[in-house]
Amino acid sequence: GPTDGFPAAVRHRTMKRSRETVPALHALKKMKVNELKDWCTDLGVRKQGLKADLIAALDAARTTTSTSTSSHYQPPPAARTPVHHGAAAGVQHKTSPGAYRSLVPTPQGKKSPGATFFEKYASESDPKRMDLGGFVKLGLELAGGDEERSLTPQHTALLFYLCWKMKAKGFGELTLEGFTAGCDAIKCFSVDEIRNKAPTLLREVSGGKVDPSRAASSEQSFQAFHSFVYDMLRPEGKKYIEKEMAMLALQAIFLGLEGRESRHIELFVKFLTAREKLEILNNDQWKGFLQFSRDVDAAFSGYSDADPWPSLLDDFVTWAKEQAEWKEAHPSPL
Repeated sequence: GPTDGFPAAVRHRTMKRSRETVPALHALKKMKVNELKDWCTDLGVRKQGLKADLIAALDAARTTTSTSTSSHYQPPPAARTPVHHGAAAGVQHKTSPGAYRSLVPTPQGKKSPGATFFEKYASESDPKRMDLGGFVKLGLELAGGDEERSLTPQHTALLFYLCWKMKAKGFGELTLEGFTAGCDAIKCFSVDEIRNKAPTLLREVSGGKVDPSRAASSEQSFQAFHSFVYDMLRPEGKKYIEKEMAMLALQAIFLGLEGRESRHIELFVKFLTAREKLEILNNDQWKGFLQFSRDVDAAFSGYSDADPWPSLLDDFVTWAKEQAEWKEAHPSPL
């Protein structure tokens, strides 16, 4: 049946699923991805994206009887062709409004530009916090309300970048203090300013070929960013991330960041998808794929099974060499 392979508790649940019976947010966070997708299927809610996005969509469905824009936003479900921006795209002059406002002291009793920006997305229950629903709203606005644009690795890379600069504890979980500090750091205080400046912002973590003058600093920033994404996506108290989250995050980083593209990413995602019993990726595997992408070429020269790669990557090489697309690209010499 349609729920075959789902946990028994889901298959045998008798409660009628409707927007009125969606569990509270804290209960949704405890569910497994398959359980959340089951709810999404019954409610007609899109069920692609990170676990956090499924939770946000269901929470939005619970709190409104009409389809909200926030319930439609999802990060990319699949790899897309990276978008390359011109060198001058999005460059902000040093006297731009954002740069100016970040230097002007806020009069006592008046809200800072960052705090004013934050208000629109703040949680109704706590005005000093932004929950996933608010962040999803911000994300869709940054995509100009365009769902196709919001489903690209480039857009998800930007959202991860904002979480990093704003010191998010979890994906889309921000505090007023962290948000305003992040706005001050990137000198952006509106959706339009972030959208227009995105190519320039992402150079902080882009490859050295994009901006050779910043190669060393961008490499240091990228390492910190790469580690942050893993920690942000880890379930609380766990030392791993769920496979589906890992695949989406890997595509965002290795397809969405110009100059960080991995020649292995699309085949590696197919491999992870094919490994149905694999449910998680640990930190060694997360870091290992980054190093593998740098050291090993598309034909796997530079790879040896005697090297101390995580066993998952050894299995990947074995699997990849049996795939028709790899054999066609790398025919054996006669």
